[in-house]
Amino acid sequence: MLEAVIFDMDGVIIDTEPFFLRSEQRLLKMYGHEVPLEYHFQFQGTTHDYMWQRMKDQYHLEETVPNLIEKANALRHQLIKEEGLETIPGALELIHHLHQEGVPLAIASSSPFKDIKNTVKDFDLEGVFDYLVSGESVAHSKPEPDIFLDAAANLGVKPENCLVIEDSKNGVLAGIAAGMKVIGFYNQEFPPQDLSKATKIVTALNQLNKKEIEKLF
Repeated sequence: MLEAVIFDMDGVIIDTEPFFLRSEQRLLKMYGHEVPLEYHFQFQGTTHDYMWQRMKDQYHLEETVPNLIEKANALRHQLIKEEGLETIPGALELIHHLHQEGVPLAIASSSPFKDIKNTVKDFDLEGVFDYLVSGESVAHSKPEPDIFLDAAANLGVKPENCLVIEDSKNGVLAGIAAGMKVIGFYNQEFPPQDLSKATKIVTALNQLNKKEIEKLF
């Protein structure tokens, strides 16, 4: 039975993934490393610490990981300020629908907790989500299941009765590893991730409602 729905944030609720990719690419270029945008796809769904530690090691960057994260965040925030941030079509409608239907909701995102809180505030979602968790607060980042198991525990529900909505390969694998049902959101406006392990794949969030989700259980 369905007991809760856990949302990823970036690429599922808000359309931030292009900003992440471009800021990462620009920062590496500032250090003299030209990489294709596709290089960064492997890090979608992971924490900033994990991602920048991997890139620091691979490209022998002398900068510290915290400084790399700070610089990348500054570039990303500047891009968002210049171009504006939008929600994923259908995301807010689905969130409010599930909330009105009495389904407990959580956000489990690899982004910093500050970013999660800002998103909830900026899009008037305060009081809608029952729990928020960042990859900063768990031992292992996606594709490990830690963040989703933490969300289930704090919602007071069984993992097998949770649905995860994710847009990245790492996120889908994390949800499956947690023993949860996973809907993979394939955003056709963005280069595809491997979502093949998901319980179900959708190309639009307006394809979902409580009744459709309950069919997975």
